[in-house]
Amino acid sequence: MSISIAHITDQADFLRLPTETRVEVERWMRELAGVGKPVQRSLAGVAARLGVSPATARRKWDSWRKAQDWRALVDRRAVPQERGLAPELIEHWKTLCHQNARKCKPAHRVLVRQFFAGEPIPGLPPGLPRSAMPRGLSYANLIEHRPTDFELRASRIGRMAAADCRPKIFTTRVGMEVGQRYVFDDMWHDFAVVVMGQRSPSRLLQLHAHDLYSGCQFARGMKPRIKDEDTGKSVGLNQDEMLFLVAHVLSAHGYHPRGTVLMVEHGTAAISEDLEQRISDLTGALVTVDRSGIHGASAFAGQYAGRGKGNFRFKASLESLGNLIHNETADLVAFPGQTGSNSRLNAPEELHGRTRKLDLLERAMASLPVAIREEFRRPFLEARKAMALVEEIMERINQRTDHALEGWLEAGLTEVDYEVPGVGLISGAKVMVLDAARRAAIEAVAVPVARRLSPREVYDIGSRQLRRMRPEQMASLLCLRAMRTVTVRNHLIELEDAAISPSPLRYLAHHFRDGDEFGVVINPFGPQEAHLFDARGGWVGTVKAWQTVSQLDTDGLHRQMGAAARVESELLTPLAKRGAKLTRERMADAEHNAGLIGRERVEAEDDEATARAALKGF
Repeated sequence: MSISIAHITDQADFLRLPTETRVEVERWMRELAGVGKPVQRSLAGVAARLGVSPATARRKWDSWRKAQDWRALVDRRAVPQERGLAPELIEHWKTLCHQNARKCKPAHRVLVRQFFAGEPIPGLPPGLPRSAMPRGLSYANLIEHRPTDFELRASRIGRMAAADCRPKIFTTRVGMEVGQRYVFDDMWHDFAVVVMGQRSPSRLLQLHAHDLYSGCQFARGMKPRIKDEDTGKSVGLNQDEMLFLVAHVLSAHGYHPRGTVLMVEHGTAAISEDLEQRISDLTGALVTVDRSGIHGASAFAGQYAGRGKGNFRFKASLESLGNLIHNETADLVAFPGQTGSNSRLNAPEELHGRTRKLDLLERAMASLPVAIREEFRRPFLEARKAMALVEEIMERINQRTDHALEGWLEAGLTEVDYEVPGVGLISGAKVMVLDAARRAAIEAVAVPVARRLSPREVYDIGSRQLRRMRPEQMASLLCLRAMRTVTVRNHLIELEDAAISPSPLRYLAHHFRDGDEFGVVINPFGPQEAHLFDARGGWVGTVKAWQTVSQLDTDGLHRQMGAAARVESELLTPLAKRGAKLTRERMADAEHNAGLIGRERVEAEDDEATARAALKGF
């Protein structure tokens, strides 16, 4: 009798059996498949190998031959009683389970009521007495035939929730390069900050870009979620800030020569079709956009469709990095005012008292001078101090080497450093640039230490080959945003933007005339320069920031004074050209006068000599 174990291992009924039972059935099938004549002697050998009696082996053999089915080999003591349960009955039971949005126990109570009420139940034998529940309809037995976890989640929650119970798609970074995949996302930090001029604490928001290959979050921006004084509504991240981030990434960091995919979502970190087309045109279609699919379709006909939402697995690497950031910023001392990841479920109880304390302080400080108010210690971090701390933590995460990022070793992202006695650890990169003799001397005494490269190291090395958008190309993106009008005064452009800086922003415009007006756009991710546009929206160029230097920064003051001297020299150049004729005339006058003075001196000397000669006779 031939049999194939592979044929049964993909059957749903077989897979529902307990693991031990499946293993036992497979062992019996292998043994019984090898039974030959004389049968009784062969079965005795089977019994010995499986540790059962010859009678048990014979019973299994007879049942299996008669049924021609693996189910005859199942030990019914180890699995729920299926005898007498028709497929229609089991399907009816599963339907009742689907109809309850929380548990299967209430579904069993519905079945019990149907049974004793004499209602028709599919699969029950006709004429079955309804005075007592059969053993096969007990909850302990039927729960083993409940719908699968995938089916229950799909019917009770939806297809997105059920996705956790189906086979996943696994990807790897092996074979990729820096700049081929950028993932964009936004996040809410799990702590509150205080913003000057706001009486209530605010959550800190962040928008960032993540290189998929290196795992490095190489560009980010933060802002507090504050209330608009005019409308009373909270103001968070918006599409303009996503435009600024994308423009900054493509111009300051660049895109891959063989193509870059910007992986975005459909919410805050989204790219409009207009922006997508403009990026494609500017890069010769080398930069494309990939959006996470919108999920929300119903699991079965008759179920209403869910709200469309993106697939978080589309940016799984960034989500895991976000979790690491939340863990690092959960320090109660460094980041007071923790809000919890979900304020409805896990907000710390002390947050209420901390917020009240802030409100009382703000009321008390309202009448005090600004200098004194700034000295008060608030129960929350000030927003800009919090941003600086997050920046420090994020860069520490980028530079970590004690990680287990997928595919790191397979991609060869490792380094060998050298532990030199009496000196310490020397980077392998520094050793490799030494001449052969010095390198050999170090290798002779050093102990090699293998390590993983940090995400920052991988990104910095790989980003050298990226192409960067030119300033005029970046301006083509920035002009999609509304501009403000500025006027050149004293060869400077000055404006205020609290979202970028609490102090006025100044840009050197000495190549333009005082009174010239321009449209200006400043990218908050790169405020060191401003893009100027004419009245028709044409790009004029960029102007550099005119720095404000600390009085204690001697080197910075000297650099700024040197820059001021160069600007002054440039400003004087056209004046010197226009005054060249006058200068020549003045030089000629000076030469003429000098000649007259010289001639007068000569004549005076001659008169004096004549007088001396005349007096010699006396």
